[in-house]
Amino acid sequence: MQLRIEPHLSIQYFNDLTSSMNTILENAIQSIQIGVEDYLALTDDPRRALSAVRNLSAGVLLLLKERLRELSPPNSDEVLIKQRIEPKLMTDGAVLFRGNGSKTVDVQQMRERLQSLGVDVDWKRLDAIIRIRNVIEHYCTSTPTSQIKELIAGTFLVVRDFITTQLKSEPVDLLGFETWGTLLDVAEVYNQEAADCAATMAEVVWGEEGISRVVSHLRCSGCQSSLLKPTNPKESHLPIIELQCTSCGEFHLFEDLAEEAAHDCYFSDMYLAMTDGGDPPLMTCHGCSRETFLTTEQVCIACSATLDYTECVLCGEALSVDEQDLGGLCSYHHHMASKND
Repeated sequence: MQLRIEPHLSIQYFNDLTSSMNTILENAIQSIQIGVEDYLALTDDPRRALSAVRNLSAGVLLLLKERLRELSPPNSDEVLIKQRIEPKLMTDGAVLFRGNGSKTVDVQQMRERLQSLGVDVDWKRLDAIIRIRNVIEHYCTSTPTSQIKELIAGTFLVVRDFITTQLKSEPVDLLGFETWGTLLDVAEVYNQEAADCAATMAEVVWGEEGISRVVSHLRCSGCQSSLLKPTNPKESHLPIIELQCTSCGEFHLFEDLAEEAAHDCYFSDMYLAMTDGGDPPLMTCHGCSRETFLTTEQVCIACSATLDYTECVLCGEALSVDEQDLGGLCSYHHHMASKND
């Protein structure tokens, strides 16, 4: 596959670009260009939706891999992009780490190596791009255009920042006027709609900090868009706040979207609690039976329930959400009382 020559690029510039361009960067550019072409063809062929998502997300990840390739020491066989790294003892006694094999780094390895090298990446937006790709590939049989617009908006921002700050180039020069113009146009419209939704969301008094964190992870259960706008922002009882998706038009109650958003928001913290020990940030609520009870703030994100009993009536020990059905007793004294019965 050959790079296309965009109209604004001179033949000399194109020759200079391709003569010095390596395979990874070339693949990154082509993936993003083809992803945009897939997006523009959606009206005539909806089947190209998944291809658009795959190509755009792959293009962004290849840009990151290109930076690792650039940072690899000379004569190291591009060690930073290889999964296997082996030490080699040189004749002067120095140890040189070299890449081994053809397998390259996965997403987690890229993250770890770029972070350790101090390479600035918008990980929040990149995680959103990967999440959208995973949702579409594994859960959606038909891809809503709203999801692709969201992915394009994230791609635009990550590509713009990474190409200019890390690869020291201009996005329009690498991607071409047509491709970059499409990314820019779609992102501009999407980001304006997102800003309008955020402004309306800000009118709601969400209360606890933990709940406010979850709100930014809310998504329409129909099309998975994050473009949600409350129809009753002055409502003080959070569970019945109604949210309309401005992408597909569906209406939802906050309490019905809270659990999935909470899991998305606290996924890393839940994983750490499971692997390293400690209290999980979320537990099953005694009021609504959803896994939405914030352990640090002692309130349910979904139904706003708080603890009915805060301490054991016999020993004064603090009671957890799991002990709310024990009649004001801690697990020990409830067990002892049961034995006596």
